[in-house]
Amino acid sequence: VTDCETGAGETCGGLANSISDDLFSDPRSCCESKMEWTFTDFCEAKSLANEECYAGSGEYYRGDKVCVRDCHTSSHATCGGIIEGSWVDLFDTPEACCDAHFMWIENELCAGRSSLTAVEKYWADKTLGKCFKDSDTPTKDLSVSIYDTVEACCSDGIYWMSKEDCYAASDV
Repeated sequence: VTDCETGAGETCGGLANSISDDLFSDPRSCCESKMEWTFTDFCEAKSLANEECYAGSGEYYRGDKVCVRDCHTSSHATCGGIIEGSWVDLFDTPEACCDAHFMWIENELCAGRSSLTAVEKYWADKTLGKCFKDSDTPTKDLSVSIYDTVEACCSDGIYWMSKEDCYAASDV
């Protein structure tokens, strides 16, 4: 807050006591020194009453099912909301975030869901006994194994069927 009479402006927090209060030349210095539990850019924007102007870092963090980006949820479907606290781990890429937080999901599948990018690999539907290309029919079960080719999917994912039957069921 700014050292000025309360109510004299949006950021006025009352007059500071120069003996007991630490004073800083700008909000960023204060945030870096005294508010280390918040992200500096967020703290600075909040101090200047510009929270709505702060767009987030754009980096990835752990969401409920996959990684999401640090940005307003209204700005893009990959955004999970603005992160205020510095205790939340942020990652430059969805792959790094997925590797750290979603080890049970194949990294390429997790990263694809996190960035809304099509995954050009195959997954086995063991109930139907066929393989699907994830970019055409996305799996809802993110714990499935994914395969580079339909051949690998049939031989490793639907191993109890003949390859010919699996190919035919998979519309290959």
